[in-house]
Amino acid sequence: MSSTLTDPTMIALQEDVAALKRDIGTLLTHLRTTATSTAQNAAEQIEDGASRLYHSAAKESCKSAKALGQQIEEQPALALLVLLGLGYLGGRLLTR
Repeated sequence: MSSTLTDPTMIALQEDVAALKRDIGTLLTHLRTTATSTAQNAAEQIEDGASRLYHSAAKESCKSAKALGQQIEEQPALALLVLLGLGYLGGRLLTR
């Protein structure tokens, strides 16, 4: 059997290889686009979650600060004693 470039079987094989190359190129482009889109969606979800967590923590810390301020206003002597005790303990730990 002759394997010249004009042989119909060789021409069909060359066309099939060319079609396969085009299909693989299209598939790679699609995969690249899908991967980029998926990564962008994941990044947006992470950013949204982090933003919600930050706002929630900020809101809770504000509530805690207000509650602490109210407690200090209601019982200033106790607050002063607690702070003095913490200062004493801190001083003892730092001198070691």
